[in-house]
Amino acid sequence: MNFIKKFLRIILGVMLSVLIGVALMIFVYALPNERAVENIRDALPLYEQEGNYPSWALGEHSKLDNFTDAIMLLEIIHPTDGLIKSAMLNPRLVLPDEEKPVEALIKVLRNDTEGLSETVYPRYWHGYLLVLKPLLLTMKANHLRMLLAYVVFILFVVALLACQKVLGTPRALALAGTVMILNPVSLSMSFQFAPIYIITMTAIIIMLKKNRRLFDDGFYIYFFALTGILIAFFDFLTYPIFSVGMMLIFWYVLNLRGLLEEKLSNVLKMMSELLIAWGTGYFGMWSGKWIISQLLTGYDTLSSAFVQVASYTRIGDNLVNAGWQITTLGAIQRNIAVLGHGPIRIFLFAAIIFLLYVLISRRNILTTRKVLPYLFPATLPFIWYAVASGHSHIHAFFVYRGLAATIFALSCLSIEIWQHDKNT
Repeated sequence: MNFIKKFLRIILGVMLSVLIGVALMIFVYALPNERAVENIRDALPLYEQEGNYPSWALGEHSKLDNFTDAIMLLEIIHPTDGLIKSAMLNPRLVLPDEEKPVEALIKVLRNDTEGLSETVYPRYWHGYLLVLKPLLLTMKANHLRMLLAYVVFILFVVALLACQKVLGTPRALALAGTVMILNPVSLSMSFQFAPIYIITMTAIIIMLKKNRRLFDDGFYIYFFALTGILIAFFDFLTYPIFSVGMMLIFWYVLNLRGLLEEKLSNVLKMMSELLIAWGTGYFGMWSGKWIISQLLTGYDTLSSAFVQVASYTRIGDNLVNAGWQITTLGAIQRNIAVLGHGPIRIFLFAAIIFLLYVLISRRNILTTRKVLPYLFPATLPFIWYAVASGHSHIHAFFVYRGLAATIFALSCLSIEIWQHDKNT
């Protein structure tokens, strides 16, 4: 089956996913929230102490996003005003100018709504509520952080062991270093950081265990599209480029022997098709929320979404007036600076030394054929930062995680060159 036919199937899959997404959001808003309110209220001292952007080790690399977590919790505790309307518009109470949602959360939990007003947030799916709300019906919000820590650790161990078994110890060590760059402590403490990690690591585990079937039966293109759909549904626009970058690298190294027999142009064509499939799933599902919410509620979601997306992709006057000195190059530099902050420099320094050693000692076998399949995913975060420079600069404390895919790609390139004799 050619790519066009597969692409059309993906489009149909995205349309079906939008309908499923609507049904799931209606379901989650139909759940009672009284118990969840009490479990969130029990964590009130935690949010009073931490505020909007706490840091557990000082510095942006360890910065948490209680700002967005509070938005999630405010959506859960907000009374439902019509299932379809609430599921599609995602209302919550806010302070003037929608600032300091942690303070808004504290006021709501104290039954003090003076100075608060209702707003809506329809440009995202808010699919995290499908997991977060049922869990908060059974446990306190602070205990949910502990559960998240267990999930982060278990996925890491399972992926690491599978990687070591299938791809060997060097690439498993590269994966371990990549997870350290993501900062698993912060992933465990901020609800908003976790979806990308959980979905991507689960996808990697499936690839490691089911690669032959995915590759031989031509299912990879649908698998990439499905992952993009899930990212768009569950994520709050954090570091999605990490997901597709890591998946492309694993697709290549898992099928390295066979792909080395292909022409470079064919390999890059296949990688491009997988990237398009992921992008179609991601952007199709995301924009599908804008369309379906407007159709079902009459709210002008499309206009508000386009305005906000435009602010992500350019340097608006509002950002300049707010004191942000933002340029495309500056956004890239800022994310690199956050990446290199703190003890993570140890991993980066080791990776750079190893890369330089390999490039210098084996420069005679360094060819375009070996390098480009790794540079393809390695450059994706930089393209993302260049396109979404406003968002990437302001939110560098979590967007920087996309660069972990770059580090993993360069590490795997170094390992392939280092192991050249074994692969020939």
